[in-house]
Order: sequence, then C-alpha cells, then structure tokens
Amino acid sequence: MIYYTGKEQEFGGQRVGGKTRHLRHHAARRTILAFLILIAIQTILQRSFEEIYVATSRVNVSHYHNGGDLFHMRSGNFISSEHAPPSSLMLDMHAVPNNDDNDDDTIYTIGDEVRNEYKQWHILAQNLSHIQLQPNKNWTPTIENWSNHPQLRSHRFPSIIERVQYYMGPWYNTTSTPMYGSTFHNDMYIHQMSTRKYGPYASILVNLYNLNRDALYDCYENNKIPQVFTPYCRDYIDLAILHAEGTANILHFIGDGLPYMNEEMRKYPIFAKVRPICDNDGFRDDTMDYVIGDEAMDNEMCQPNNRIDSILLPLNRKRHYGVVSSVPANDIPWEQKVGKAVWRGKYGDIITHNASINEYMKYALVSNHLNSTVVDAKFSKSTEHAPHNMIGQYMDMKAQLQHKYIISIEGNDVSSGLKWMLFSNSVVFVPPFTMSSWAMEDILQPFVHYIPIKRDMSNVEAMVQWAESHPDETKLISERSTLFIHDLLFHPEAMGDEREVMTRMMERFEQNFGYAEWKRRRSSMRIDWSKHPSDRRDRIPSVEERVRYFMGKWYHKNSNDDNDAVSMQRTRSNLHSLSRLLPLNNDVISGDSLFLASGNLLTECANQNSTTYSQDIRQFCKSSLPHFDERHTADLKSNSFHRLRKSKMGLNMKFANESSWTKDDKQSKDAKRVLLDDTIKILCYGECSRVGRRLNVPYFTGYRRRNDENAILWPFVVKNNAFDIATVRWNDVSDMDFEDKLPRAVMKGGFDLPSTYNSKMLEVARETSNRVDHIRAMLSYRYLLATEPDSDVNKDLLWMLRSTSVVFMPAQRNVSSWLMEEFLQPNVHFVPIAPDYSDIDEQIRWCENNIDEVKLISERSTLFVYDILLDRNSEKDNEEVKFQVMERYAGIFGATT
Repeated sequence: MIYYTGKEQEFGGQRVGGKTRHLRHHAARRTILAFLILIAIQTILQRSFEEIYVATSRVNVSHYHNGGDLFHMRSGNFISSEHAPPSSLMLDMHAVPNNDDNDDDTIYTIGDEVRNEYKQWHILAQNLSHIQLQPNKNWTPTIENWSNHPQLRSHRFPSIIERVQYYMGPWYNTTSTPMYGSTFHNDMYIHQMSTRKYGPYASILVNLYNLNRDALYDCYENNKIPQVFTPYCRDYIDLAILHAEGTANILHFIGDGLPYMNEEMRKYPIFAKVRPICDNDGFRDDTMDYVIGDEAMDNEMCQPNNRIDSILLPLNRKRHYGVVSSVPANDIPWEQKVGKAVWRGKYGDIITHNASINEYMKYALVSNHLNSTVVDAKFSKSTEHAPHNMIGQYMDMKAQLQHKYIISIEGNDVSSGLKWMLFSNSVVFVPPFTMSSWAMEDILQPFVHYIPIKRDMSNVEAMVQWAESHPDETKLISERSTLFIHDLLFHPEAMGDEREVMTRMMERFEQNFGYAEWKRRRSSMRIDWSKHPSDRRDRIPSVEERVRYFMGKWYHKNSNDDNDAVSMQRTRSNLHSLSRLLPLNNDVISGDSLFLASGNLLTECANQNSTTYSQDIRQFCKSSLPHFDERHTADLKSNSFHRLRKSKMGLNMKFANESSWTKDDKQSKDAKRVLLDDTIKILCYGECSRVGRRLNVPYFTGYRRRNDENAILWPFVVKNNAFDIATVRWNDVSDMDFEDKLPRAVMKGGFDLPSTYNSKMLEVARETSNRVDHIRAMLSYRYLLATEPDSDVNKDLLWMLRSTSVVFMPAQRNVSSWLMEEFLQPNVHFVPIAPDYSDIDEQIRWCENNIDEVKLISERSTLFVYDILLDRNSEKDNEEVKFQVMERYAGIFGATT
C-alpha cells in the first residue's frame, strides 16, 4: 500500500406526449337534447378533473352517480348500472397517499454520471428483453373514438411519484430500520454467506455478486446456470448501477413467488418481482371466494406470519414484458374475432396437498366447461394424472388472439401472459388478483380494464353472454386495457418514466435505509483535501491486503503442508484431539483462554440472563455469533438443486436435518437444506499468545503479538475494544482545531513511563470515572503519547489517530489488531519516538518548528481511521474482509474429497 501515488489528484413539468388528437363526435344514439346534456356534463366534469390533477399532480380516479348511471372520470364515460352484472362493483384506483413535502429536495440524490450510465444500460436492457414493438416500433393502439378516453397519458396513467410510492409500498415512508450495521449483518449473516457461496441458487439474496455489474452480466451469459435464474441477474444490473454509491445493503429474490422470511427478517425490505395483494381497496366480492369443501381459500401470503411487503422491480422482463411486443404482429381486429372465451394451460396435480388455489381454479375452469359452446378451456399438456377429456390442442398467442375473450389465471405468482392479453384487441377475463407486479395488477379495475369472474369459475359463461350482449361497453374495456399496457411499455414517455421511477426508488431507498452519517463526518473533518490522494484506495490497504494481514501465515497454508498440524475438519476424532490439545475445559469460557467455538456454547454465553458469565464475556460471545456458529444452514432452490450439485459450487455440500433460521419446517418442501460452514474454529478470549503460539493450529483472537504466528485477527467486541467506533464519536464533540491546543504532549496514566524519565513538556492525564471527560481533557493537547501495554494493544489509539492532535509512539509495534497498527507509517501517520521515550521533548520542538508538516501527519492519521471505519464504503469493506477470511479458512480446512 503506497500512500502517495505521485500523480496530481482530483477531488472528490409538463409532459409532452405527442400531438394532441382532435376530439371526434360519436353518432347520437339518444335524442339531440339528451346528447347535448351529456356532453355538457362530461365537459364540466372533465375540466374539473384536469384542474384538480394540475393542482395536486396526482391521479384521482373517481366514480360519480348520475341517476342510475356511474361516471368514470378517467374514461369520461357514463356506464349504465343496468348493463353491469349485479355482483360487479366500480371502485377507485388503489391510490397511495403522497406524503412528500418536497420530492426533489432529498437527502440522497443519484448524480448525473450514474444517471447517464443507467440510461445507456436501460436502453440495452430493453433491447435484450425484446421490449420493442413488432413489426413497427411506431405502432399506436387502434382507438375507435378517442372521446371515450382521456387523450393525455398523464390523465389515465399513474404519475412517476405515484408509481414510486406504489412499487415501494409501506417502505416508502419507513426510516426506522437501517440496512447496515451490526444488527443488520447479524440478522442476515446466514443469507449473506449463502449468497456468496451459492449465488442465485440461494433462497434469499444479499448483494448478489456484491452487486458488481460485470459479475451479474457474466451470470446472465453463463449457460451453466439455469435459465430460470439468468434473466434476473441481467435485470438486477439496474440496482448495481443505480446503487453503486449507496450504503444500504440490498435484499433481493430470484424466481417466482416470494421466499419464506422469519419475523426478524421481515423488518427489512426485499426487492422482488411480485407482492401479495392484501389491503387492497379494489374489486372485492364475497361471492367470488372459491370454496373447496367447507374451507375458503384466502391469500396465504397475507397472513401475519407470512406477509412480505416486497419492493417491486421489473424482473424477468423478457418473459413478462418482451412477449407483449409481438401482439400487434399476431392480433386481428375485434370485429373479426370469435365470440368465445379461450384458455390453455398446464395441468397441476390437485390430488396432492401441495396444490395451490390457482391449480384448483384451473381445474374448475376446465371441468366446468367440458361441453360448453362459448368457453374453450383445456389443459395443453398431458400428464400422468390429467383426465384425457381435459386435454386440448396447444394454442400459441396467435391462435388465442382469434378469440374475443381470453381467460387469465395466475400461476406461481402473477400471470406471465396477462400483459400481452391486456394489450391485445381481445378482452381479458380474470378472477380476483392475489399478486401484483411492475404491471400494477391491483389498480386495474373490473369492467374498466377487464371482466371479472369468480374463483370457482361458475359465472364464466354468464360473463361471456354479458359481453356478447354489450359489445360497445366490452370494446371500451379492450381499448382501456390496451392503452394501459401501451402507457406502461410503449408510449413515447414510457421508458424515460421507467428510468426516472427506478432512479427515484433507489434514491428513496438509500435515503430511508442507508448510512447518511458519513456525509456529516466527512464534512466535519478538518482536512485540506488537496494535499492527500483523492482516491480512498490509495490511502489504506486493499481488501486483499487486509485479508492476508489478518490471516498471517494461514493465508497460504494447506492443511496437508505440515504433518504436525491438526486437521480442522469437523469429525469426531478431530474434535477429540483438539479437546485434548487445548489446556482448558471447553464447556466454559474464561479469561485468557482458548476454547472450541460452538453455537450452543456461544448462544448460552451470550444470554443476557446468564449468571455464569460476566457482562464482558457475554458481549464477546454475542459478537462471535453468528460468525462462529457451525450450525448455520442455507435453503437452496430445489428446482435446480441437482444441477448445482454437479457444479463447482456444489462440491462437498453437507445436508442438514434442521434449519438454523426457521422455527418450524417452513420451505422444506421447496428447498434443499445444507450446512454452510462447519469447520472447527478455536477462539481466544483475552490474551492467549503464550498458549496459542505453542499449538500448531489456527485460532481467532482480537489482537496478535509479533511472535505469535498461529493467531488470526478478528474484530471481537469487548470492553474498551481497540476497534470500538464509539470512541471515535467522542472526537466529534470533544476535539478542537490543532492551533487552539496546548503545544505540549500528554499521556494517560503515566504508569508505562520509565522511572528514570523526566520531561518538561510531557504531562500525565490521570484517568477519571468518566471516560468522555478524560478524552476531552487529553484532546486539549497537540501531542498524544500512545503507549503500548505489555500484553495488549493501546485501546486509545483509535480516537487518538482520529483527532486533530498528533500521535507520538515508537516506530515498532509489538501488538496488532483489526486496526492494522503495523500499516501505520512513521512520519506519515504518527511521529516516531524512541522506545524509552527519551526524545519526546526533542520531537515536540521539531513539531513546533514544522507545523505545516505536522498538521499533514495529523490529517493522514485522521483519514486512516475515517477510511477504515467511517467512509461510506468502510462497512462494506470490513464485511467483505470478514467473509473472505472465513471463506479462505473454510477452503483450507474444510471438507475435501
């Protein structure tokens, strides 16, 4: 690591939607007087609506009664109540309240450079997903009479801010759950570890491939990874670009449906393709419930123990939205279509208890209409249990579009075909939605965008008959649904709006869940940035350098290199050998001792109600969990598990009988459960070098003496830890400018000074019961003497380096910790003094005569601490180092074949 690179450093409206179409008068079907009255009412209400929209910048869909008719503001039409089936309801769009005081004045904003990069990627992603109309990209919907619809997209489709609020759901206004810090990492450690180890095969992902766009694209192009995963890798590049400067960690999911998340995990938002529709004010009717026997089948995902309010993203774009582009090339005019309802789909085995409500609905649809003349519903693939008379000829999109009515039923989550069905000239028949996606299914309205049918499929024929007897109303439904999908995907403003929606979502996400404190800390530092490398990577060791440093000799060690080395593979014989080798009882943790890490032991020790251990030991054990718990398990997707076992990632997998993160057997039928890392690990509480250096085995410790080659450094949390960030916070309220400090040196205690030493410029600050007051008193001096205890690191060094004072200490350090004391360079980060402190006065005089150079030393030491602990990338780097240490350790000492 070279501090200076030698090179000069740099430092760090109104919508336009196309030409306005002129209103065309429709032919009068009533008397001239009634026609004029109707137009007058429509005009008044439409103008009123537009004024409200401009004033509030919000979509406000309402329905007003006029005699026996319902007026729909978005379409500008009255719909006679006598035309609607008795069970139908015309309800408002599921609007999300706007709680923004100022949408543009956000704490966190994505810069122009990232926005431009995202724009280029977004265009490429749309092309890769085939979201381009065929055969003519300038195709527009065929609307018979535009006077039946608002001509401005902004009057019939949600605004950007409404969509941001909709897609983020309840997380839009949630700010109390940080997606960073020790609590988050402890809660999500298992899933971070399984993501790193198994990539897209893991059930819940945390920062897949560290959200590196190149790695995500490699995943997309990797033909060894199942094709059900690769499109998601490509689509998550959106987050990789937009969140490149963010600090909040990303939880996300690949695949259909949603994963199981326990209560601890559900307090964090997860990005996914779908979200359950639970508190929707949209279309509902008790008669629409599908009852099997005496048991009504509700949306299980809305139960309190299962509900996951995910943040929606446009994932698996090609499958769900790319196919929509081919509708114009395959569709025919409404008048040429056959007046029948059609459905084709895969047969699901409803005999088993694992069948979903959607499988039952599909079975009911087919079985209820075997002899129907207006409903052509069949299973298109024969399976072992499917009745022969329920199997029909396969129909592609073009064949289905020959019909006026197409039935859509959800599959594993949303219906992948719903979007192209809505975009067509046909009308879609849909049972109540249970899942929503980027297409915003739950703001679609019955008898406005689709015709509703019951879950038990008992009224499908009745709905076909209603549609056939009301062709004008039915054709309007077709036009509205086509316009909705056109506005979502193909309108000239659609792609620009999508980019802006995604950008604002990630700004809001970082604002709500990220680490904003780093900005204040950076701005509060007294640093002349022009005199230091602008790139943080030029100021501190890299992640790889830190991993090598912390692991010491074990970084390159192979368990077979030394015949005297004890194997750390978890076998009964190895555990027995190590238990005999260690000098203390491994059933109890005590001071200055080595012990075998055990999830049971650490959990018992960390219990706050424990009377066996002191608070300091309990804190140590708590910080050791979850990193040293050998019981950790990962749930891997079962639909691709066999392929995983044949890959490099699947080598040496060990199955687990029980889950370490679920309290029941949730997801056992959907996933394969494996152990993550059960290698044997030895921990040290206190000072263990005398014992540790005699053993030829690795052990984890908070600090390492120069002559101890067996120690691996780890940032355990103990009282007055050398890596305790809390002490750094005290600098913010206790420090002052260098020039305002006393031009003298100070040290704590004075017990480490040689008895013969006498200095006129060094004072001793006696410790007080209030550590903050003690630190404040020492920070009033320009020069801080950092002594090194015989058996420990200097636990005050962190805040000393962070301050505007200058640290005095011997050039050679005998003890090192996670702070990497050995990387501190004399005359760069501190002023070196003789081991016997005999030159302190001389060094103070030199400093006073070279104030500018001394202030640079102070600034460099401040930056060293800031870069390691307080920068926006510090936490990610530290977590990455810890994971790499563990992965390297498991690779050396784990199971071999």
